[in-house]
Amino acid sequence: MIDRYFRIYSKLDHIDGQLADFIPTPRENVRLKALYEDLKNLESVNKKLQTTTLSLLDVRALVDHVIKHYPGTELYLSPTASLAKIPDFENGVVKLMAGRENILTRGERAAVVKLLQTSDTLATVPQEEGEDVHQSFAEVALSQEEVTSSKEDLKWIPPTSNDVKRLFSLAEIVFSHLRRSLNPMTLETILFFAVQ
Repeated sequence: MIDRYFRIYSKLDHIDGQLADFIPTPRENVRLKALYEDLKNLESVNKKLQTTTLSLLDVRALVDHVIKHYPGTELYLSPTASLAKIPDFENGVVKLMAGRENILTRGERAAVVKLLQTSDTLATVPQEEGEDVHQSFAEVALSQEEVTSSKEDLKWIPPTSNDVKRLFSLAEIVFSHLRRSLNPMTLETILFFAVQ
């Protein structure tokens, strides 16, 4: 809907008395365009975060890119924000994946000690500098990160609990007030097949 508005804005008749009260002023229109661009950027990050192929390093790169461009989000998205359930573990894994295990704090080192025992020193390979002009905000953030290689690939560690959130959302829908008398095993079977 907002796309359509910006496409037809120049064609709107600003003199028409019936439309004059509903058409934003030029100053409001500039603010709307800026807000629309911000929303498109954040939507691209949101969609990228919902994919299943992201690692913790990718998520940190996306979030750091958002913080860089929108400083007001730092309180909520920083590595030590209350949103992070186990910040030492998450930050430790991100540092291991980035090949920066030498700057682990004591708490991070304690949280990832098992991963340190199984992995060799990580070697970083920088990505190519040529970036596509048509990349989304999220793709630009991911293209700036470093690719790592190690004996123990840490990408198996899930970055988000989207699958769990979707499962609980689905369970709420399936376990409606009409199905409260379902046997727990039946509910578990229904949810298992729905998720698979």
